[in-house]
Amino acid sequence: MKAIKAHVKDGQVVLAEPIGDKGEYEAVVVLLDGDPWADLMTDPRPRPALAGTREAALAEHAQGQTTPLDPDDMP
Repeated sequence: MKAIKAHVKDGQVVLAEPIGDKGEYEAVVVLLDGDPWADLMTDPRPRPALAGTREAALAEHAQGQTTPLDPDDMP
């Protein structure tokens, strides 16, 4: 068994390095989990609840109702 790097784009697998042998082979493709935070931040779908929370936090800040975080008080 060999592990070969590949890229998947739009459902198509493209090998990133040569296999070295010619012929036909059975293969298993294992997809690595992406960065969930990056996926969340780059997802273009609207998030009404998140936008509402953001607006409320900005309004509290504008009214002086917030205080800076103190790293010494964080668990």
